[in-house]
Amino acid sequence: SSGINAEWSLRPGVNAVACRPCPKHQYNSAEGSVQCMKCPDTAFTWGTGTASFADCIGPIIEVCSEEGMNGTCHVYYDDNLWINTTVRSVNVIRGEFDLFEKTNLRARFDTLSEEDGPHNVAELETIGALESFAPVLNDVFCSLDKGWKFHGSVRTQSKSGKACINWRKTPLAHKAEPNHYCQNPDGTNLQAKPFCYISETETEECDIPACVWDMACFTGVGVHYRGSTRTTDHGRNCQNWNRDWPHIHGYHSPKYSWAGVGDHTNCRNPDYEGKPWCYTTNLLHRWEYCAIPRCSRDDFEFYKF
Repeated sequence: SSGINAEWSLRPGVNAVACRPCPKHQYNSAEGSVQCMKCPDTAFTWGTGTASFADCIGPIIEVCSEEGMNGTCHVYYDDNLWINTTVRSVNVIRGEFDLFEKTNLRARFDTLSEEDGPHNVAELETIGALESFAPVLNDVFCSLDKGWKFHGSVRTQSKSGKACINWRKTPLAHKAEPNHYCQNPDGTNLQAKPFCYISETETEECDIPACVWDMACFTGVGVHYRGSTRTTDHGRNCQNWNRDWPHIHGYHSPKYSWAGVGDHTNCRNPDYEGKPWCYTTNLLHRWEYCAIPRCSRDDFEFYKF
């Protein structure tokens, strides 16, 4: 590449063939390497030219064959549907994970976060064995439902690069976690993404990615779906959840606010059945399932930037 300093082109984070920084969500940690490596599917980077795998922002969990994080240990960055060895201790290094008692994410489960520290499996509250696990991405590494439940410990500066001050020094100190991380602790705040205070009176939005799963598609039976689809599989419009016309029902907020119902017509699933649905505006058709695809890695990324 004419005009490019050869020493610069071989630095970590730079593709030596193209003489340009590795693109977002890739890294190059080996000096002189000609290949950019992709971060795990569950991870991303803040910018281009990432020089270390450690700078891929995503979930990390370690499991060990003996208690006290001893014995043979393995580190994972994604789900594991069948752990083919006995696990007696576990530590979530970054993010949150759901830990299941059976393979394929079945049966009872516990949720552990990086704040919980190492645990022996026998001492966990719900499960008696650990045979599969999956990371929690929504509201931890990406923002869902306007970000007001976002609690990830991933960003301490605003979109423009200004340092976030501790929330204890802000007008929202009574609602926010006392740290420097981007949040959206005010449920009535209309900002569409987590933000932070860069002074005691000034706020700026953070560049936390938006969640795709449970926004553009649904997981499980769609209880956590927070997207904006408002038509059914048969093309009928949805009734407002706060109204009883044309169909009287009992799913009024705030009692069912946990399910995302409220003053809107978006499809939701407050009864844990099937997939997201709604009452229709057609007097002859009380309710129908909605035209929302199921999430899959082949069709949907985890994050939207």
